[in-house]
Amino acid sequence: MQINNRILDDLTRVTNSALGTMTGVKGEVDAMIRQQFEKILLNMDLVTREEYDVVHDVAVRAAERIDALEAKIADLEKRLDAAEPAKKPAAKRSTTKAAPKAAPKTAAKKDA
Repeated sequence: MQINNRILDDLTRVTNSALGTMTGVKGEVDAMIRQQFEKILLNMDLVTREEYDVVHDVAVRAAERIDALEAKIADLEKRLDAAEPAKKPAAKRSTTKAAPKAAPKTAAKKDA
């Protein structure tokens, strides 16, 4: 029975050693993969999160300002429409345009 225990103990040590080695290899592979991804991302033209947040905030403020200006324009248009019927209609003006004046004639060229 002693032999079986020794064999099992040795087998357990080898297995634990192999698992420890595999864990170390896994850590190294993970580090290498992470390093490669970082290189790839650095070579890409990507914005940082901070830059994105700044541009996003600017876009939100611009959209809010656009909404406010559209509301103001709508209010001004209503006020203008309400004020126009109160005005007396102006005398109609002629819609035809006067013919353009003819360009002055230049002196006739002398035949040589």
